[in-house]
Amino acid sequence: MARLRVPQQAFRNFLSILLGFALGAANNLVVLPWAFGSELEAWGLVRVAAAWATLLAPILAFGSPAAMNRFKGDLEKEGRLPRLNGTLLWPLLILFTGAIALPAWFMPEQIAWLLDLEGTDAQAVRPIAILGGIMALQIYLSGYLSTRLKTALATFARETFFKFGYLTLGIALGFGWLSVGTFLPAFVVLQTIVLLLLIAQALANRFTLNLSGLKDTTLRTEAWRYGGTMVLGSSAIVVLSQIDVIMVGRLMDLSVVPAFTIAVFIATVTGIPQRAFFRLLQPLIASSLHAGNETETWRLVGMTHRNMLLIGGWILTCIWVSMPEVNRILPEPFRGLEWVVLTIGAARVLQGSALGSNILLGQSDHYRHTILLNWMCVAIAVPMNLLLIPDSGAGWGMTGAAVATLVALGASITTRQWVVWRIWHRYVPNGKSIAILIALALPAISIVHWQPAGPAWLYLLLKSAVVTAWVALCAWKFNLAPEARAQVSAKLARSPKPQ
Repeated sequence: MARLRVPQQAFRNFLSILLGFALGAANNLVVLPWAFGSELEAWGLVRVAAAWATLLAPILAFGSPAAMNRFKGDLEKEGRLPRLNGTLLWPLLILFTGAIALPAWFMPEQIAWLLDLEGTDAQAVRPIAILGGIMALQIYLSGYLSTRLKTALATFARETFFKFGYLTLGIALGFGWLSVGTFLPAFVVLQTIVLLLLIAQALANRFTLNLSGLKDTTLRTEAWRYGGTMVLGSSAIVVLSQIDVIMVGRLMDLSVVPAFTIAVFIATVTGIPQRAFFRLLQPLIASSLHAGNETETWRLVGMTHRNMLLIGGWILTCIWVSMPEVNRILPEPFRGLEWVVLTIGAARVLQGSALGSNILLGQSDHYRHTILLNWMCVAIAVPMNLLLIPDSGAGWGMTGAAVATLVALGASITTRQWVVWRIWHRYVPNGKSIAILIALALPAISIVHWQPAGPAWLYLLLKSAVVTAWVALCAWKFNLAPEARAQVSAKLARSPKPQ
């Protein structure tokens, strides 16, 4: 297969994720509410099972994607990549077998109690374990493909294909071809098919495995130590991304989880740019650090900050100004979530704007700082959830969960920027960051108050078009995205002029 250039892969990743979100929107907003009907607790159970599996998978993967990118430089030249792949697979196999599979099979009642699953819900323990193992292998193989700069098909499999399959399961449930009890096992089968697609893609890109691992004890220990450090750091972010769903289910009720899921889904659209570029940015920064090219490293970090803030903020602004129309489109039980959507969306945009500095810390010799920074998020989020969600506390419910996530992420990212400044004497946000926020705030404050009585879909698209035109004008006029403007200007200069 011909290797696509980085911008082309990033664009294809963006399209795959965007199509996946479109399929997910149809599924979460239309199909699943219709398919599950009044059985919202059953839908909540599937969502909680997926949340637990999503939480477990990066821990089981043991930082293998980051380790593959960090150590591949010299080992690839020496022909030892298969041994590195084997070294990084062993922690996954051991952790899954000892900490997940065996307890789930031989102590399911105790595990169900730990997960707060009662009655028939306790039967989800083993599917959660299997899902965790499958998704960990998906992360492992996606990490290998990122080292080959082959991310387009992997993104398609994990985003578009998976969302299409999930939509198909929802339709099958709605028409009675699947029962509520078989929906979760079918979901596991779908994730298995995604894993098979990734295996085929990895093999097509010369993936080989030597389970005897690296013979150099020092290097093997360093790879495991680095992977362990990364999993300690990255698992905290995964915990943070799922803790709100789990806390809402525990502190409120499983029947509330579907509404919170829809709010999170709408807000997570703002993370499309971050997810599209992450798998490419990690090997690019790793390569520039390995080559000692400081200029290229900081160009990537600065470009990522500006573009993620501008594009993610643009998407969030479009969503926010259109929430009155979105409320008219959503079913009655899922309306009035605009503040939850805005708060979670702001957290996602903030997280995306710090993507470059986060990868820089993780791929540099200062990677241990990520552990403290990321777990600081969890240390803030958990007590804030306990304080803000239940009626015995502030009683903010779903909004409280969203606020806890935003405050925790904000504190961690602010501290991370301080650490970057202390190490490299570089502060990533700059005047353009402030200009971007001002450009986004103006339509967010004004257009949201325009609530015409016409067709909801029409005015949703119209408001989004107005915001898009305004952001594009500001970006060009004030040079908020210098790299994009330079590319467009170069293409215009090369285009044939009319005679």
